[in-house]
Amino acid sequence: MKKLFLIIEHKVIRRFLYVFFYICYKLKLKNAFFVFFYIYIKFQINYKKIKYRNSKNLPIVLTFWRQSFLKDQLNLYSSKSINLIMIKPYVWATYTRVFYPKYMRGQIKYHLTNDETSNKIKKDVENFIYTVLKKLNNRNTVDGFVFGNVDYMEHQSWAGAAKRLDIPVVVLMCEGFFTKYWYERFINQDHFLNKTKFIYDKVFVPGNTSKNLAYEANIAEKKDIVVTGYPRTDTTFEILQKSMSIDFEKKNLIVLIAFNEPNYFSDNLWNEVLEKFINLCKDNKNLDFLIKTKKDTLTEEILDRLTVEDKQMPNLKISHKIDIAEISNNLKVVISFASTFLIEMMSSEIPLLVPIWDDGMKSYSSGATYFDLENKSVTYTFSPNELDLEFYKLINGNVKKLSDDERNNLRLKRDKYIEPYLYKIDGKRTEFVSKEIIKLIK
Repeated sequence: MKKLFLIIEHKVIRRFLYVFFYICYKLKLKNAFFVFFYIYIKFQINYKKIKYRNSKNLPIVLTFWRQSFLKDQLNLYSSKSINLIMIKPYVWATYTRVFYPKYMRGQIKYHLTNDETSNKIKKDVENFIYTVLKKLNNRNTVDGFVFGNVDYMEHQSWAGAAKRLDIPVVVLMCEGFFTKYWYERFINQDHFLNKTKFIYDKVFVPGNTSKNLAYEANIAEKKDIVVTGYPRTDTTFEILQKSMSIDFEKKNLIVLIAFNEPNYFSDNLWNEVLEKFINLCKDNKNLDFLIKTKKDTLTEEILDRLTVEDKQMPNLKISHKIDIAEISNNLKVVISFASTFLIEMMSSEIPLLVPIWDDGMKSYSSGATYFDLENKSVTYTFSPNELDLEFYKLINGNVKKLSDDERNNLRLKRDKYIEPYLYKIDGKRTEFVSKEIIKLIK
């Protein structure tokens, strides 16, 4: 009932805002639009002053709520160096419907519409936002922007207006650019091929691999691409550091990070690993097994493949909702093929098994993964039998306890593995990114 009420309430608010934004834009009531955003931003600032007691006089940085960017946004929101204010989707998605006709709406559609009429619409919107942003800036409610990608449609008018007002615009790349394959998919989109000009001052990327690929894509000059790591990794780092104090023998949870997506090009590998994992679950009823998926549709896809008996196993759970904080203290072994989660796990000493055979090896050869087969900080298994063998070694206690020197050596190897992709996972990325934003503001 409560959920239904919230849905209805949300729709009512959106409808009200749509009418309000429509009147403001069509009648050029820029002052009314400004007043809305001024109150909206001020309300959040005052709320944070009460909640955190540390946001007074901090630079005010606006961002647009995005699911793909949310983990980074939430960490920056708690920063002690900047005052991050999030514009929620019910606001920006609603006025976007007013500003742009349907044929222009979308991350790619926006950039591909370069005819005279469409360009006039873009310019009119930017001019409208420019007047509003100037008033906000004059009243000390905007010092900068941070966006999650270079080409999100909802950012463009604000970024263009900010550029005219010398308000810094930063992009923290939250999508793509981990591997050569993903870079090529990203960069071969039509709006990149058409050399659409994106507007920003600095591009923050998670690692040197991303920096090189962003430069190759002509997104920015090298001097304007800054390697920062991801704020989101601070949460994982903190959680895993606490879990490392718990004795390995007391842990009981085996996690498989699902890779049942076509983009991994490893269907045969996934089928064999899933079958092997289910069998391990059947053979080890004293252990708990979790298959962690990315979204509900992928969870359902796995459930559809299992037998009734498999689904009823009390020690097996399949879910996309599990958070690392819920499972960290009991995490014994992680099995993963291609996931940034794998790299984040390397900030701990948790044993990591990586299956790589059949089309998994072909996927690796094509550049669709970020493995380093020379780096022995994870255990690569090159056949189903090897996966079995290494698994039983771990759970039967056939792995000797690491000495201090061996632990330090493992740490160095894992840090080397992390560096090209996520730079550092040290619990300090949020403040590092915040201070880089402040440099631009000052």
